[in-house]
Amino acid sequence: MNVTLRQLRAFVLVGRLGNFTRAAQAMHVTQSALSLLVRELEVAMNTRLLDRTTRTVSLTAAGSEFFAGAQRILSDLESVIDGVDKLVAKERGRVVIAAPLVLSSTFLPPVLAAFKALYPGIELVLKDTLPMQVLPLVRGGAADLGIGTFSATEVDLERLLLFTEAMVAVFPVSHPFASMKRLTWADLASAPILTLRSGSVFRDLAEAGFSSVGLPLQPAFEADYAGSLIGLVAAGLGVAILPGYATSLTDKSRIRWRRLEKPLVERQVLLVRKAGSSVSPAAQAFVDFLASQKHATGHS
Repeated sequence: MNVTLRQLRAFVLVGRLGNFTRAAQAMHVTQSALSLLVRELEVAMNTRLLDRTTRTVSLTAAGSEFFAGAQRILSDLESVIDGVDKLVAKERGRVVIAAPLVLSSTFLPPVLAAFKALYPGIELVLKDTLPMQVLPLVRGGAADLGIGTFSATEVDLERLLLFTEAMVAVFPVSHPFASMKRLTWADLASAPILTLRSGSVFRDLAEAGFSSVGLPLQPAFEADYAGSLIGLVAAGLGVAILPGYATSLTDKSRIRWRRLEKPLVERQVLLVRKAGSSVSPAAQAFVDFLASQKHATGHS
């Protein structure tokens, strides 16, 4: 028996629509071509599948039984083809990820390496930048995805929480804080403070921590980069307030840090994309990969 997929599609469309004209339009063929496909199927099956009159088309008893099976065959085939298409798209895609410098140099490298091992054909492009530049890259379409800490007031974003981490105090190994097992915001009252500049979400978190214990934040130095603050700490110029992941950039023979408590001030690290916009199968694969991971931070 030689039955083709085109014959099955023609028969199922006629059986579903009950009309040769509409079925031909749905299949984008002429009515005569559609009729020929159905007749060829009936010849191959050696039975009449459709009863035709000048006005109506209906399934015969044999046609009714065959119709259900033909629908399942086509549905299963479409599902398989769709799955292969998605797999192929993931194998050949490109994903542009925007992230701040600290996350780009600490959190993301092992994540990118693990994803690359699963999808070696996907090109990953990392745009390492300042935290305040991540959202413009995502909203402007220069990046498919953004990773970082963003204000809850930012709109038009789809968000996926990756992990939370506490703000920490970073200081020289010789500092008195190094002998303390626990460090509170109140303990910073007399220390020269180093922070990121106003406009940074980390500056906002630092201000919230000081405000919670009734202290003003009057930085001794400000900078745009976490690495710059760590350099100032190493030079003995003060205590830096930074997110926990930034401690991965420190020279541990010269630098120490403690999580700041009472209260515990945490930041959320999110994966974001433009709300209402679709992403490529490759980008969706990266989103799904991150969603499946459990990242824990233990900075203290």
